[in-house]
Amino acid sequence: MTSIQSCSQATREQAISWLLRLRDAPGNPQIRQEFADWLAADPLHGQAYQQVEAQWAWMEPFKQQAFLARNEALRYRPPTRRPVWLRWASYSAAAIVLLGVGLALFSPQGWYGFPHSYGTGKGQRQTVTLADGSSLELNTDTEVRVHFNRRQRHVDLVRGEAFFNVTHDAERPFTVHVGNLSVRDIGTAFDVYKQSDRVSVAVQDGLVEMTGQGSSRELHAGQQLAYSHDQRFVEALQSDIATVTAWRQGQLIFRGRPLGEALAEIGRYHDVQIRLPDPKLAELRVNGSFRTEQLDNMLNAVAMLLPVKVKHVGEREIVLEAASSRRAND
Repeated sequence: MTSIQSCSQATREQAISWLLRLRDAPGNPQIRQEFADWLAADPLHGQAYQQVEAQWAWMEPFKQQAFLARNEALRYRPPTRRPVWLRWASYSAAAIVLLGVGLALFSPQGWYGFPHSYGTGKGQRQTVTLADGSSLELNTDTEVRVHFNRRQRHVDLVRGEAFFNVTHDAERPFTVHVGNLSVRDIGTAFDVYKQSDRVSVAVQDGLVEMTGQGSSRELHAGQQLAYSHDQRFVEALQSDIATVTAWRQGQLIFRGRPLGEALAEIGRYHDVQIRLPDPKLAELRVNGSFRTEQLDNMLNAVAMLLPVKVKHVGEREIVLEAASSRRAND
């Protein structure tokens, strides 16, 4: 949301009045011309209008919600028989109160804040700059819910994986929640990955505190740890931070990773089912660096490295078989 602090109160009130007039009569040429004249009169007018317009749009999700301050503000709404200038003045007063209520209660620095959700689909990545200047990078098939207010900064990782680069604020702790685990930032950059049986945390810079049910651990730069679904701290699966965070550059790096685990990681980025019917093949070890968006290239490279063959079954199913078994059936 754009800041509105650089313009005077009088200019903001004028901008709010123009916003309401234009919304009420969008096709009126006289109003349009008067608005253009107002913009031309002072460069700050255009700046104030853009700021108020952006803030009004930001408030859209909760404009219709009922709360006491909003209801009091709407009492300013005048009957239509009143003179036009009084009607617009009253509309402006109501809007100013609503905007003020929005900042005081629902902005990221307000008492309650307003939650935002961000998500990616299969094969997508997204970087989000948060209200405090922190950045949030979402890996494939990931969903987070961000809730900031003046007391705390809170993120729920619903599914997937995210990399957090946090702006330190001693007055407002930054905490990531994943099920029963909370990860509290102490001025750092770190990765959190919600897997089927565990939550893995890797710290690139700084320090985080992981807290589970009745116990906690501190992680420093270069360290990793996981928290299992049976509420125990366990060893993380990956070997180094560069491997863990390679997805940020669109890569997957495997260093002696079991084929079954490697295929599960590859499958996160593509809307296909990859099957490995022979459990013995799952223990084969994969080494190499692969581009996440190049499914066929990844699987063909695996087939060159290991004694397996790739078989496409329809458009959305791929089976990896033992190479000798495949030749016997040809």
